[in-house]
Formats: sequence, structure tokens, C-alpha cells
Amino acid sequence: MTTTQALKVYHGSANPADHVWEPFEWEEPVHGPQVKGEYCVVRPKVSEASMMAGFWRTSPTAPGCEADGSCHVVYSAPLGDETIVLIEGSATITVTSTGKQYEIGPGSIVSHPKGLEVTWDIKGPYLKKYWVLWDSPKPATQSHDLYIGNVNDNPDEWETYRWTEPVEGDHVCGELYFIRSEGSTGTLLAGIWRSGVGIPGCGPDGTASVPYTAVLGDESALILEGNVHVRNDETGEEYEYKAGDICGLSHGLHQTWTMKTPFVKKFWVITNENLPA
Repeated sequence: MTTTQALKVYHGSANPADHVWEPFEWEEPVHGPQVKGEYCVVRPKVSEASMMAGFWRTSPTAPGCEADGSCHVVYSAPLGDETIVLIEGSATITVTSTGKQYEIGPGSIVSHPKGLEVTWDIKGPYLKKYWVLWDSPKPATQSHDLYIGNVNDNPDEWETYRWTEPVEGDHVCGELYFIRSEGSTGTLLAGIWRSGVGIPGCGPDGTASVPYTAVLGDESALILEGNVHVRNDETGEEYEYKAGDICGLSHGLHQTWTMKTPFVKKFWVITNENLPA
């Protein structure tokens, strides 16, 4: 990881105040300057190789949108791999090079490789997405298609989540599956994790409390279900998260995660400047 990454816990509300939204302006390599929709940043970029996370929305009054709230966007993710969860609205995404189309709606997960041009045809009146951007100077592999999933997917087999803490040693808590396991640059992992009744590492009532230092890299998560208490063990700061909130975790920062409800589910993106060993 880059040594300039701020070690802290980030907290973002499911409903950011109107005054924090700004027009989303960017430069498309082929099509030039663009202004479409509005965005707000919950986890800011603090280094050259870093993750950013926040929300983006369209509406009848948002820049670049039609009076009915519909919007046509040409986008190649020039700022880095972008992984999103659609919270509200619907759209058709078309991969320019192949013509392949995807219909997405609330709960859809889309991971967009850097440099892959697509078009978004957004149906009005409103659309809102949670996004995570990632870029690194260390190249990995290039994909020529989108990675698509849904927060309600339920694969036949979930993988028990096992990891090793530098101080506390081996741990088991929850289960997960992967939606994406490599990035266009550096390491990018994304998927769903859950805890609850009958799941490894959880109590009979589904609750659990574990130490966590985000051992694989910086992590940004969208809480999908349940309530979680996170304590920054280095500062004593405490945070409460509910469904719809963003939780940002710095690689190497010691926290304690307490799952307070019988079932907790989160969408997570983990990034690291370094490639897998």
C-alpha cells in the first residue's frame, strides 16, 4: 500500500444533504469534456494510488439530464476501475465495442474496468448509485466487458471468511462470495459478505464481535442489511452503521466490528496498490 494513505474510519450517510452534491465533470479521452448528473464524495482520494467512494445521481434538475430526468451518458471510466451498486432507478448499459447490453435496476452491481467505453441510457425521473473508484500505477489485466451481479444473488456455495490478524491470529467470521477478483490496475476485489444465525463465527443469536485491520487492503463497504458498530481502537472513536450507509476502512488500522443484529450483509470493495503474491 502507499504510505500516504490516511489511517481512519469513514462514515457516510445513506442520504447525503443536498448542499454536498456537485456537478460531475470529467474528460472523456475520445469525446472530450462531459457534465452529467451530480456526485458527492464520502471517502476522498488522499494519495496517487487510492480509492474514492461516494454517491452519484441524476434527476430532472441535474446537469446534463432531460426535463423528464432521463440521461444519456458516454463513459469509459477514465479515472480508474469503477464498481457500483444501483440504489434507485434503472438504465440500459451498452458496451460500445461489442454492442452487448445489460438492464440494471435497484440492487444491481456493476464493476466497470478502466478504459472500457460504455453508454448509459438512464430512464427518468431519478437514478442514484453508490460508487467506488480505484486506480494504481501498477498494471494488472484489462477486461473487455463489465462484471455484473446483484446484491440479492445467492450462490449455491458461500465461502467461509477466514483471515489472520497480525496480533490476534486466525479468525473465522461470516461468509462471502466474489463478484470480481482482479483489477485493471493493482488489486481490486469485490463481493458480498454476510453474518448471522447459523453462519460460521457468529453466536446463536447471529451477533458477532471481531478485531479487523483490513488485512488485504483499503476497504469501502455499503451496508445492505442490519446494524453494525465499529470502534477505531487506535483513537477510541465509535461509529454506528445501518443499511444504506458507507463504511470506509484503512488498511492496517485496528478496529473492532460488532454485528448487532441477527443478520448483517455488506457489499465490499478491497483495493491494494500491490498485485497478489
